[in-house]
Amino acid sequence: MSGLVAFLIKLGFGGIVDKAIGHIERRAELLNDRERLQAQTTVALAREAVSEARIMAEYNRAKLAFPWFWVFAGLFIGPLALWWAAVILDSVFGFAWSVADLPTPQMQEWAGDMIRWLFYVGSGVGALKMIR
Repeated sequence: MSGLVAFLIKLGFGGIVDKAIGHIERRAELLNDRERLQAQTTVALAREAVSEARIMAEYNRAKLAFPWFWVFAGLFIGPLALWWAAVILDSVFGFAWSVADLPTPQMQEWAGDMIRWLFYVGSGVGALKMIR
């Protein structure tokens, strides 16, 4: 549940999450002791998830606004983009380049993670700009 709450906060639905937490609190008042305790625990966990999501969103906003972060990220993403373009060009046009594969499974996994991260950040920024 905390993952869902964090996802909704990241998308900008914090008000909806706050209303849902309020609804759970009102419903807990009508329940017996055991169910009330369970609902109160759910509310406490949801509030902590909301708090954590807001802190991480602020951290990420500050991180992405810092120019040196992009320089550092570019040191990894730039060479990966060049390698990726060489692989595609070589496979499409049949050049005699013989572009080497990444040497270890860990490096292949890291490359996939970097590409996923790049599209995740780009999609998130685009979604935020559309909302605002």
